[in-house]
Formats: sequence, structure tokens, C-alpha cells
Amino acid sequence: MTFNEDKKKLNGYPSPLATNEEKATKEYGLEYFRAMYYQWHNNADVYFRDIKMRYVKNRAYAEGNQDVGKYKDLLDVEGDSSYLNIDWSPVSIVPKFVDVIVNGMVNQDYDVKAKSIDPVATSERHEQKKKMYADMMMSPLIAKIEDKTGMKLTNDNFVAESSEEIEMYMAMNYKQSVEIALEKAIEYTMDINDYENIKRYMIRDLVVLGICAAKTEMSKTEGVKIRHVDPENLITSFSAKPDYKNIRHAGEIYSMTIADLKQQAGDEFSEDDYINIAKQYAGKNNNPMNYGTTAYYENGAETYDYDKFSVNVLDAEFITSHSLNYEKKENKHGGYSVNKKPSNYRQPKKSKTKRESIGSTVKVVYTGKYIAGTDYIFNYGLMKDMPRPKSNLAETKLSYIIYQPNLYKMKSRSLVDRMIPFADQIQLAHLKIQHVLAKARPKGAAFEVGALENVSKGDGGTFTPMELQEIYDQTGNVYYRRMDDEGNMTNAMPIQELENGIGRDFATLINVYKHNLQMIRDVTGVNEARDASKPSSEALVGVQKLALLASNNATRDINDAYLNVTKRVSQSITIRMQDLVNFKGLHGMYVNVIGDSSMNSINMMKKLSIHEFGITLDIAPDEEEKQIMEQNIQVSIAQKELRLEDAIAIRSVKNVKMANQMLVLRRAKYQKEQRTMAQQASEQNAKLQQQSAQQAAQLKQQELQAEMQIEQARVQAKAQADMQLKQLDYQLKEQFEQAQHTRRLREIELSNLGKEGTASIQGGVRQAVQQQSAVNQSQMIEQRQGRRGPLGEKEKEEKE
Repeated sequence: MTFNEDKKKLNGYPSPLATNEEKATKEYGLEYFRAMYYQWHNNADVYFRDIKMRYVKNRAYAEGNQDVGKYKDLLDVEGDSSYLNIDWSPVSIVPKFVDVIVNGMVNQDYDVKAKSIDPVATSERHEQKKKMYADMMMSPLIAKIEDKTGMKLTNDNFVAESSEEIEMYMAMNYKQSVEIALEKAIEYTMDINDYENIKRYMIRDLVVLGICAAKTEMSKTEGVKIRHVDPENLITSFSAKPDYKNIRHAGEIYSMTIADLKQQAGDEFSEDDYINIAKQYAGKNNNPMNYGTTAYYENGAETYDYDKFSVNVLDAEFITSHSLNYEKKENKHGGYSVNKKPSNYRQPKKSKTKRESIGSTVKVVYTGKYIAGTDYIFNYGLMKDMPRPKSNLAETKLSYIIYQPNLYKMKSRSLVDRMIPFADQIQLAHLKIQHVLAKARPKGAAFEVGALENVSKGDGGTFTPMELQEIYDQTGNVYYRRMDDEGNMTNAMPIQELENGIGRDFATLINVYKHNLQMIRDVTGVNEARDASKPSSEALVGVQKLALLASNNATRDINDAYLNVTKRVSQSITIRMQDLVNFKGLHGMYVNVIGDSSMNSINMMKKLSIHEFGITLDIAPDEEEKQIMEQNIQVSIAQKELRLEDAIAIRSVKNVKMANQMLVLRRAKYQKEQRTMAQQASEQNAKLQQQSAQQAAQLKQQELQAEMQIEQARVQAKAQADMQLKQLDYQLKEQFEQAQHTRRLREIELSNLGKEGTASIQGGVRQAVQQQSAVNQSQMIEQRQGRRGPLGEKEKEEKE
């Protein structure tokens, strides 16, 4: 860069080396904003005008509303009446592809994650990690103590089993209160600003224009505001980076009425100033040339004709350096004081006290609004609540967040830019197809009139050729002569069908249409699998998925661009949220959202301002990543290396890297558990076998003891029985001896008695025998004498 002729400007802009007091003047701001507008409006080197025209054209194609005049010129329809009945409406090919891409990206899911990276938070995180390591190392000892004492010494909190589990827990589950508070605040801020709609606008701008932009600002009544910025009205300095982080200024051009201007500018302008502004805009922006400058009352308010005039306003901001000058001065008491000094301050050459200059330079943002094409500027000054990172308070950023993928020399080609040449060819093919259809002739026939003349009716009359044509049209029958007028036989057919119709041109134009449609798919990467226009019935599901993944890869730069803007918007919200504690009303609005109770919320809000945060986006995996992850999960489940509940937990993790780490960790943990269970089962089996062997030995010993006891009892019983038998034998023998002795005594006694009785009996027997013998003899005598019957009958009768 080189200074221009007046040595006070740098490439048309006022010198950045000006003092703080000079930069604070409206003259400096006017000169800066005027140079910005000049580059955008008049300088062909910057291409802002060309860029705006290209944006207007791209949006017309994206909406299907492009100008059809060029198609009429290409077809040269002047004076050709055959084009009068053609529908010139553009074919909505480009809108279809734009909608497919935009709607596919809008549905992408992600979570905004905040992580405090300042020393205080880092120290707390390390302390928590140390505590988890201590719990892990003490866990076996505590388990033994609990097992021995039966007392529960720990709670049910998570205790890691390895260092990997600790790292995973810290990455996924550990959250400090300020991190949770900030994530809730970011989510709430995006919700109240309808960020979903802003996101759709930005993605559409990336597809159609190749660039997107947003702006964040602080409102005293509404808090942090997020706004979509139309790239068509955007003005920036030159940038070599797609994220525009190195730009020095940015702004927007928009229109407002002078009535609105009066409300925003307040008393910065007089009524004469507004008249001068109206004079410069008369006849422009659809404003009338003639107008009155006399006030009149309308609805009780003072009004002028030019209050309805539309004027162009450049709302802009720029970054510059700002000098901070202080003087450290000793006092008579031995101390010192520090006083702020202007930028042009010089220490006195002769001073009675010791003085020391203390200076530093910080970046600041000036903001203001310039009425384009005039010498008027308003609301100019240092930006309030400049976003400054806590780690480097000397730095600041513009409130504009811009991204333009594939940027080269401030130019890039959007997807719609790539489509336009082929969309034009499709439109021309479509118009020519209509033209061919309009000029197509119906099917006809060629008649040999000579063969149709003088054809006899059979009643003496003849048919005319027209009558024969009518018969042919109605019945299909043909009556004709085989002889010509000279009486010669002919082989000519009297009627020949003529095809006519649209011919081969129609098929050719259809092929042109298809070719250019395929070219749009080729240059954009949006294939049939993505727009679902014609999925192949023969293609396998896996092939279709691969085609869809290839299409997503082709548009990944657009996806990355809007995610980059979303991340930077979240970072801007974070910085502005830390300044929110200075606004009492807004502070109370966010308190109820961030914390569980009012006091906790207030404490969290106060803590936010002393922490430095890193913002990341946990993006849901795409189809390719989901497919690979699901394959890994299914293989692990099939090999019994993963539980179903672990698979569910892994699928819920949006961060693919963390999900893979969790998969590895859960597999290793489950395998370890399986090995532990197998070892425990083996030990239990061995223990059971040992117990079984012991029981068998015990049973054998018991059996032997029982046998011994039985044998001992048998021996004892036998001995006792023998003894009892001997005692019984002795007793019996004794009894027998006594009985024998008694018997012998009795025999002796009986013998003595028997002898006496025998003698008596013998005497009685003899006497009885003698008596009976006498009786018998008497009876025998009586029988002989016949006085009785045979012996024995009388005794028998007596017995009877």
C-alpha cells in the first residue's frame, strides 16, 4: 500500500495513523464511509456493482423468474408468428435443485457445546480428574473393607475402571456449571431470534450466491440479537480468506424514508439538512421531482412532502487502532498517581517530579450511518459493548460474520452459477419443443386423382374423387381404376398415407433437454439418488446409498460454510453474554433460563464474565458415517462383544469421534467383564468340584464310619447275644437240673405212693374182675336157660 498525493489518505481512505481525537470526528467517519460507498458504487476494480448484478440474476434463476428476453433474441422470434402461442414461462429446473440442496442441509442436526478453557476452569477440571483417578485406585480396597465389615462406605456415583473411561467421562459427561449455563443461554438466544429461519436464509444464499452473512449486536431491550444479512447489500473490504476474518470494514446498503431517518438521527440534522437530502434524492428511488418544503399537519403531526422520500443509507463499521496514553507521576508523599492523557500529550521538559509515560494500543470499532451520495453522517462514534475475548482484551471484532467458500480474488462461483448455462439450454430446448409441436402437421394422404376419376357406381353413374375420399375416410374402403385415361393398365396405388406429425426433431430436442439436465447434475453433484427423481429399479440399496453419499460430498463445502458461521455466531453470543451482566433488565431476563433457581442463575451469570470459553459443534453423523458406525456395532453384537444397551448409548452420541471411542471402550469393558465372568465361573466350577470331592470323601468316610459302627454294633450285639444265650442256657440248665431234681424227688415220692396204690388197685381190680366174672357166669347161665338173649344186647338197649 502507498499513500496518495495528499499524504493523508491510504488508497482513498483516511489515514489509520490519525489521532484518537481525529478519528472521533464526523469528518473522519464521513470520509471513510464515503470511500466505502465509492468502491461499491463506482470502482470497477472491486466488482461490487457486477457482483450485485450477478446476485440479482442468480436469485431470478433460483426462483424460476429469469428474464425470457434473451431467449427471444436467441430464437429470433421477431416477425415469426409461429411463436405467438408458445408459453415463455421458465422451466423450474434450477429451483428444484436449489430446494433439494437447501432442504437437505436445513435438517442437519447439531448441538452447540461450550467448554471453559481459562486457567480457573482448567484447574477445576484437573482436580475432578484427579479425584476420579483416586476413586478408581481406592475402589478395590474400599470393596474389600465393605465386604469384611458389611458397611457401605461409598455412594452410587460413577467409578471408572480405566484411564480411558476417565477421559471419556470428562469429554462427554463432565460439565461445569458455567458451561451448562452458557449452553442454555446460547440455545435460548438462538431460539428467540428464530435462528432456524436465519439458517435457511444463509444456506440458500450459499447455494444461490456462494456467500452468506449474519450480524450479531446487543440491544438494551431485547438482549443479543442475530440478524441475517443480505449479501446483495453487503459491502466489505478486500479479503483473501473465505471467513473474512481479515477485513477492515463491513456494512450494508438499505433504503429508508426521510421520516424514518428523522427518528433515527434525532436532532443531529436540521430541517434544512433534510431539505438538502431530499433535493439530492429527487427523481431517484422513485421519488418525485417536484415537492413542497412547507410543513403541514397530518393526523396532528407536522409533515413535509419529502418525508416519504426514499434514501439510501450505508450502515457500516470499521476497525482501527486506538492509543491509550497514561502518565505515572510521583507525588510529594512518596507515592504516585496515574492519569489519562490525550494522544498528542508531551511531557514537560523541565519537571520537578518524576514522570513516566505508559501507553498501549488496542483495536476499536467505529460505527455510523452514511446517507449515500451526500455529505451527511449520523450515529457515528465508538461501538458500544465491543466484543472482546477475555484472553486478549486488546483485540475486537466486527459484528458481521461472513463466509464465502472457494474464494479467489473476491470471487467465487455458486452452484446456481454452474447451473445457469445448462438451464438456458434446457429452456431453449423446451421452447423449441413447443415450437415443433405448434408447427406439426396432422397425418394426411396423397391421392392419385387419375385412378379415382370416372369410377363407375354400377348404375350408370360415376363417383367424383371427393366422394371417394369421403367413402375412404368413413369406411376405409377404396374404389379406383387400374386403367389410365389412355386405357393402359397401371400399378400405382390410388391413396398413400402421409405420416407428417412432429418427425425426428422432437426426439432430438428431448435428447438435448436430457443432456443438459444431466450436465446440471454433473456440475453440481446432485445426482438422481439425492433428488429422488429417477431411482434405478435395478440398483441395489447399497449402490443407491453410495450415490447419495457421493452427492453429499460434492456439496460439503456449503455445509461446512454454514456450520462455520453458526459456530462463530455462537462464539459472538458467548462474548456478548459475558457483557450482559452490565444490563440489569436483560440480566433478569436470562436468569430464569440459565439456572434452576434465581440465586443459582445469578451466580452463574456472574461467573460467565470471568471465564474464557471454547465453542464447538457436535454435528450428527451423516449417512456414510452412520452406516460405518452401524456396521461396527452390528459386528460387535454378532460377536457378542457388545451389549444392546451399549449400542443404544453409542447411537445417541452425535460426535462420530466420541462415538467410535465409546464403541472401543464399551467393547473392551464388556470383553473384560466376559473374561471376569468366565474366570469367576471357572473358579466357581473348580470350587464346586472341590466341594463335591470333599463331600464325596466325607460321604465315604461317613460310610466307613457307619460300616465300622454297624460292625461294632453287630459284634457287640453278637457278644451280648452270646452272653445272653449262655445266661439263658445256664438258667435253663439250672432250671432243668432243678426240674430233674424235683422230678426225681417226685418220682421217689410217687414211687412210694405208687407202691401203696398199686397194691390197693391191684386188690380192687382183682375184686372187680372177680365180680364181673361172676356176673358173666350168671348171665351165661341165664342164656343157657333161655331167660335172656345174647350177651351185650341188653346193655345196648339200656344205653339207648
